[in-house]
Amino acid sequence: MNNNFLNGQLLISQPKNQDSYFTKSVVLVAQHGVTGAWGVVINRKARTIDMKTVMSAVGITHTDPEAIFLGGPVEPTRVHVIHTLDWTSPTTLKIADNIGITGDVSILAAINQAQGPDYYRVGVGLTVWTAGQLEGEQSGEDPWTPEHRWLTTPASEEICFTGAGDYQWQRAIELSVSHRISSLF
Repeated sequence: MNNNFLNGQLLISQPKNQDSYFTKSVVLVAQHGVTGAWGVVINRKARTIDMKTVMSAVGITHTDPEAIFLGGPVEPTRVHVIHTLDWTSPTTLKIADNIGITGDVSILAAINQAQGPDYYRVGVGLTVWTAGQLEGEQSGEDPWTPEHRWLTTPASEEICFTGAGDYQWQRAIELSVSHRISSLF
């Protein structure tokens, strides 16, 4: 595997990146290879839909208006669940040590019946990069700028399932900096 691929990493938008869809975003990279990459934003709560709405859309009666997250601008109606691997299905994609993503209705049914994973985050939409695009953003070279570069850190349960919004973004920055410093020693 190419060490430049960012599978299982969190991409954290830089504080100076204040003019894009991804301002103050934390993105979990699910797959990254020569054909491109995809992942999901994990810290942006949806304002107009909730768990009850998503469950109803797939025919499950659910009364909890639990928050769901906006995973990205691509395929905005596609539902995915990032979760711990204490629950899996044949379609679960392992992303990191104890973190996977499942996109089929079986996980929603399990969650509804209190038989799902211990920790999870339901989202809609994806973040997608074409071949070479993520590498280009990381290089900061034309047509990208240094502001396009993402901070990175390995995905962890702590960041993936704790907090949201600015808190989660700031905590991810702290872990990225700590990880970067520890790699120097």
